[in-house]
Amino acid sequence: MTKLRTINQLARVEGHGRIRLEQQAGRVVGARLELYESMRLFEALVLGRRYDEIAEIVCRICSICSTVHKVAALQAVEHALELQVSTQTDLLRQLAVQGGQIESHALHLFCLALPDYLGCNGFPELAQRAPAELQRGLEIKALGNRIQELVGGRAIHPFNLLLGGLGSVPAADSLKQLIDQLQELLPAALATIELAAGLNETLPALHPLPCCAASGGPSLFGEQLTTSDGQQLAACEAYAWLDERLVGYSHAKLSSFSEHGPYLVGPLARLNLDVPLEPSAQAALQRYDSRLLGAPLTASHLARAIELLQAIERAMVLCRQLLQNGLLPERAAAVQPRSGSGTALIEAPRGLLLHQYSFNDAGYCTAAQVVTPTAINQGAMALMLTDLLQCLPDADPDSFKLQAERLIRCFDPCISCAVH
Repeated sequence: MTKLRTINQLARVEGHGRIRLEQQAGRVVGARLELYESMRLFEALVLGRRYDEIAEIVCRICSICSTVHKVAALQAVEHALELQVSTQTDLLRQLAVQGGQIESHALHLFCLALPDYLGCNGFPELAQRAPAELQRGLEIKALGNRIQELVGGRAIHPFNLLLGGLGSVPAADSLKQLIDQLQELLPAALATIELAAGLNETLPALHPLPCCAASGGPSLFGEQLTTSDGQQLAACEAYAWLDERLVGYSHAKLSSFSEHGPYLVGPLARLNLDVPLEPSAQAALQRYDSRLLGAPLTASHLARAIELLQAIERAMVLCRQLLQNGLLPERAAAVQPRSGSGTALIEAPRGLLLHQYSFNDAGYCTAAQVVTPTAINQGAMALMLTDLLQCLPDADPDSFKLQAERLIRCFDPCISCAVH
């Protein structure tokens, strides 16, 4: 007789999700991930809105991911309106996105994932058992927030990032101070890689997945989508290829990848697709390439730690480039409404993020699509749960629950983004 049991709330993930287990004779024989957080309906919300309202609305999809949503939306709208931004604006947006990368990766590694490997039940116990590591993580996270505040005006829902430009430009002294702070964090970032490399993984060796990521631009930005099996699609073709569909058991759309999926997105996918890296991060990847390239999902924490170092290095490069170019006062460019469509691809901390909008002649939105990393990874999560079942054929519900939750945390899901 088959019995159903539910892991009603996945622990230490952003948002609300559950796993339904099928049991027979005390063994788990089936598992299904369900993202049940209430649907947010942002794509419908922006229909009929003016072009200058879109980014302000959609950055509210998620507080943790608000900066990357804001930048992606701005880029997509600017593409649709054929609006060019200055090199200074482009560099500062890149810096803000790197700040979000630093903040998010530090939060996940030190507060959400690390308790699994130190035998802690959660954040309070971690503070007692590993206070030095937790302090290090919080310091790194705080600097990521500081970068977003400096460029965006605040760490959550940035108001200084505007269509066609900026509200104000950071002072040179602030960027110089930021370089010093980033430089001071490099040893902590290197120690984080050693920490991640030394974690005792108890999940079984799962099968590696094909990967996809944005490519063709500076770090975390791209003009096209590239896959590990050799496909390359222009940004405007990516949404059709992702092929999102409604499913009855989840409030997030499921990407079918034109029946060729699932694909993995995120830190491990990016490193497997040869994304551009700064020197120290490249050296770290070369040191651990045997544990990362073609590796299963359990290598995600090490990949995330290397990306943390990459984001710190890249932020320093951007600050120095801005100072070398000379900071100039700047305001948002004037916008002439027109009909058109635009797409932006950016790598959010958890993976590929797509924003796509269309406008009529008066500049009002007629179509909107947002595809988030966790929504894309739903198929990969489902496949990995099945793989986990095959590796643990005699698992009882309690032991499978612990391993299933650890597996899902390897994806660092942002469920609020997924159910947007």
